[in-house]
This record gives sequence, C-alpha cells and structure tokens, in this order.
Amino acid sequence: MRRADVTALPGAAAIAVVLLLGAGAAAGEVAAGRQLYLKYCSACHGPDGSGDGVVSGFLRPQPTDLRLLAKSHDGVFPTLTVVKVIDGRATSRAHGDPDMPVWGTILRAEEGEANNPELAVHSVVMQITDYLPSIQAR
Repeated sequence: MRRADVTALPGAAAIAVVLLLGAGAAAGEVAAGRQLYLKYCSACHGPDGSGDGVVSGFLRPQPTDLRLLAKSHDGVFPTLTVVKVIDGRATSRAHGDPDMPVWGTILRAEEGEANNPELAVHSVVMQITDYLPSIQAR
C-alpha cells in the first residue's frame, strides 16, 4: 500500500498504516504539511518550530520547541505521540484547560458535512506530523 492510499482507510487504520510504512514523507507531502503547520501551529510554536510564535509570550506553559522532539526521545521521532497530541481528543481534560487546542475537534468542525470528516481530520494531522521530522535538530 502506498502512503497516498491511506486516505481510503478509516481513521485509526490510516494512522496504523502510516506508522507501519515508516519511511519519511515525500517532498510534496512535507511541503503540504509545512503549509498546514504554518496555518494551525506557527502562532504558538513559531514558523521554525522553536516555540516562539507571536502568541507564545501570553501562554503558560510556554509552547514546546518542536525541533527537539526526536532529541528528547533518544533520537527517534515520536510519531504516534505527536499524532495523539495534535489531535488531542484522546487526552484527558478532567483538570481544566488543555495546554494546547484540541485540533481534532476544531478540524472536525471545519469539515462540517464533508463525506468523511474524520478522514479529513486524520489527513491534516498526518500531514503536519509528516512535516515535523524535517525541522528536527541534528
């Protein structure tokens, strides 16, 4: 199965297949992910992922430096963790406001009556996730 074929799968299966494929994203996929990152993430995490976005000074805790994700996980990019954090819907919110927006809910609302809004949510989350390894500190 090619990476592009993943969009034909239900959400959880799509994530599993992408994780199993393992190979890095193609250049076009990274570019698409960068555009989505800039749209949804850069205000907090900054255009380069360093955590210094235009609203970061107002946030507590400070946004994560996304360039250090692999470094903080023994040199391995934590794909599944990143997917779960970006989506946010599986994280317990029992103790107040989350540190980060629940993008899965926000993206789901943006998709409205699309044929498969869950698939659209997973597609955006995966494209952003595919982009992030390209900005990791070496």
